[in-house]
Amino acid sequence: MKQPKVMTIAGVSAEPGQRIRGKVALAQLSDGASVDIPFALLNGAKPGPRIYLGAAIHGDEVNGIAILFEALRGLDPADLSGQIVCVPVQHPLALYADHRLPLAQFLKSPLDQAPADAWTCFPGSQDGNPAQQLAHLLFGFIRECDYVIDIHTPTRGGRYVPIAILPPESLDKDGRILQLAKGLGNGWIMRSSSDFYVAPGILCVEAARIGIPGFTFEIGEGGRLEPDVVEVGKSCILNALQSLGMLSVSRKDPAETHLMKEFVGLRARAGGLLYNHVKLGQRVNRGDLLVTIVNVFGDEVERVTAPLDGYAVRLTTLSTVSTGERVATLGIV
Repeated sequence: MKQPKVMTIAGVSAEPGQRIRGKVALAQLSDGASVDIPFALLNGAKPGPRIYLGAAIHGDEVNGIAILFEALRGLDPADLSGQIVCVPVQHPLALYADHRLPLAQFLKSPLDQAPADAWTCFPGSQDGNPAQQLAHLLFGFIRECDYVIDIHTPTRGGRYVPIAILPPESLDKDGRILQLAKGLGNGWIMRSSSDFYVAPGILCVEAARIGIPGFTFEIGEGGRLEPDVVEVGKSCILNALQSLGMLSVSRKDPAETHLMKEFVGLRARAGGLLYNHVKLGQRVNRGDLLVTIVNVFGDEVERVTAPLDGYAVRLTTLSTVSTGERVATLGIV
């Protein structure tokens, strides 16, 4: 465990028992203005692990920002065993755009911005495009830590159950990633080997590849600030810290934790108004009606049913869909 007397990250130092804020330069804009990444360091007065907590690598994932400041607001470093590196806004340029990506850069020269999503670019490159440079900078923070939790929401128009999405089991030979995920106390864990969440370049996948356990934590909906979701996320983060022995908090674990092995995404074959017939987190059986799509004359044009037994872990909240848009995602146990 990394427990120096003084904690120093990106040139900013915190003494034991101290909380301090800092920033690190990310980019210079065309008018010469500097863009910085804000971060906070909490150096516990007692020994323990060091964890990286990050949010908003996509600019519309504002719930994660609030989850982190609410979770850490009342945390006294004098009571903390270990250290926290908190980066509440991992991609300021995307936050400015209130979009998944920093649109001004992407639209200006889209071919030169591929890959555009920093979340898929880890460990990044100091000499790469803006997304790759951001990933390189953040991975420098992550390399200094023992664990990582990367908080996300789906994009606008979709809502997940609070779900921990783990790297492939092949990268968790000692079981520490699964143990940390169970420590959240959220009740929903996905461990797949074939989804885009576990592709090379994803933040937690590349962290696990160098021996740093962690996962993607999806909660709520993009483009919204939801106090009830924030409260759930806050409890999950505090639970995770408690599970690592970093602090003492009372916790209430779910009656059941669903450990799933596969996402099955369902997409519309017709366009129209979308009607959901199941609730988020609901158990469904093969053949159960999930959604109907009705055209602008009120005619039912599609009925989407469950192809397998599973759970409705993600539902579309949009009122209309076009052909090819996702309408629901099942988690298969």
